[in-house]
Amino acid sequence: MTRKALPIIIMIAVGVVLAVLILQIEPPSTVDQHPHEEPAQHLETEKRDHSEAEETEQDERAEERGPHGGRRFSRDGFNLEVTIYERNVPPQFRVYATDARGGGIPLDQIQLRIDLHRLERVDTVRFRPSGEYLLGDREVVEPHSFDVKISATWQGKNFQWEYSQIEARAEISPQAAKNAGIATTRAGPGKIHEVVQLTGEIGLHEKRVAHVVPRLDAMVTRVKKDLGDPVKKGDILAILDSRELADAKNEYLTALKKAEPTRLELKRQRLINRNTQIMLDLLEQGMDLDPLYEKINQLTLGESRSQIIPAYARLLRSKAVYEREQSLYEKKISSKSEYLLAMEEYKSAEAKYLALREKIAYDHKLALLAKQKRLETAELGIKTLAQKLRALGLTPRDIRQVSENRRHRFTQYELRSEIDGEVIQKHIAVGESIKKDFDVFVLADLSEVWVNIAVPVKYLNMVQLGQRVTVKAEKLGLQAKGKLTYLGALIDPKTRTVTGRVVIPNKKRRWRPGMYVTVELVRESHKVPLAVPVTAVQTLRDWSVVFIKVGNRYEARPLTLGVSDGTWVEVKEGIEPGAEYVHQNSFAVKAEIGKSAATHSH
Repeated sequence: MTRKALPIIIMIAVGVVLAVLILQIEPPSTVDQHPHEEPAQHLETEKRDHSEAEETEQDERAEERGPHGGRRFSRDGFNLEVTIYERNVPPQFRVYATDARGGGIPLDQIQLRIDLHRLERVDTVRFRPSGEYLLGDREVVEPHSFDVKISATWQGKNFQWEYSQIEARAEISPQAAKNAGIATTRAGPGKIHEVVQLTGEIGLHEKRVAHVVPRLDAMVTRVKKDLGDPVKKGDILAILDSRELADAKNEYLTALKKAEPTRLELKRQRLINRNTQIMLDLLEQGMDLDPLYEKINQLTLGESRSQIIPAYARLLRSKAVYEREQSLYEKKISSKSEYLLAMEEYKSAEAKYLALREKIAYDHKLALLAKQKRLETAELGIKTLAQKLRALGLTPRDIRQVSENRRHRFTQYELRSEIDGEVIQKHIAVGESIKKDFDVFVLADLSEVWVNIAVPVKYLNMVQLGQRVTVKAEKLGLQAKGKLTYLGALIDPKTRTVTGRVVIPNKKRRWRPGMYVTVELVRESHKVPLAVPVTAVQTLRDWSVVFIKVGNRYEARPLTLGVSDGTWVEVKEGIEPGAEYVHQNSFAVKAEIGKSAATHSH
């Protein structure tokens, strides 16, 4: 052995000796040798310390696991192992009892009760012997989140233990809940609509679509609207140049000019007829010629003046001769033959005058009717040509400008919108020569759209006109309501379906023609005792849950769900009416529970 190794060996030996001495030293005793001589304050402190130590020891023992995997509780030779058993049966308490030596205890000697203090209620479980264990009298419903209080009696002694088991729970402050948009309401009854789900496709509202054609052969000189541009009724879409339009305008203007003389002739004839009637009324009064001339001298009478006045003058003259001869004959101054001759001339002049008077009245009425007819024919021609211009797309204002504006371009044609909407198709360019039946623009008012539905024959007895309908595009988060406005009378022989149609509003233009949608037809509605919004239900583990709220604490409650209409779902079990639950942004509570990492343990 070298000199260098000797010090190392000595140090190792000294270390071994010291270790043996330390292990042999006894710890100081904690038991007081004179308990009755200590002050009362010291005794109370000792009791409190002992109690805390006992509780700590109890808690440590509570975490111990028994041979059946349950929590183990022991005191004064009485041992309980508490398990929640859920293999192929609903969760149930099974409690195993043993004495201090681990031997079995007659189960009928034990009285056991477990109280489960949940957030909103207390579930009490009582037990009866069942084979080798005590079996709880009720199912331990999920979640297994509660404060547990165990009360047992054996051999006249009372035993109590407590422990907590928390899962699917989170605590959220009111401010944090407000920031997350979490809102709660009370559970209560609801109305469920029984629905039939069908597929549909968004289409254009065919009554709000306009195909714009030029209506004549033309050359494009300017295009003012493009795809997607909004338009109002009457807006100019494009300006064309057309020889055909120029010919139509020229025909219209010619007809206008030809009608003007006829209109003037009719106006003059009406004036002559009115004045002639005035003259005939004056003649009827038997006026002398001089006063008569004064009254009719300024009137427009046409040829009637030259015809009726000479006859009236002859009548007056022959009447005067007749009256003189009659007087002379009565006085026996004149012969009878002279009297008869004067009377004959008078009657002849009177007859001619009356006949001429009737002829003038008739001829003037006939002339008026003839000129009215000619004007009506001319105006009909004008209206026909104006309608031709209207058919070519000219507005009344455009037609008026043909005759009023001397600088009007006869070949210029303004292609205008016939509806309010937007341009969805455009097939026109400057310099292009287009035919009169060419579809240059397609306009559509997309403020309303059609939903075309294929209704299978098997659902026909469930569908009727006026039925309420919900249209959904779930990937885009769109939903709209409407009514079934059309149901076809024929069945498609290939698809065995009938076409149905729903009109829905589309103010924001989010429903696009060609989009496939889901259509839910409400068949009937019925009330249920308890219902929650579908959006309030979340999936947690393999449960469908809502989150109840008690104070600032939120906890999942698994539900047994019934029928649903996509908006509301019936709740058969899981929460009680009046329970406060999260109905908005429940996913935020789910995320918070996920962060808390509370586990499912028994």
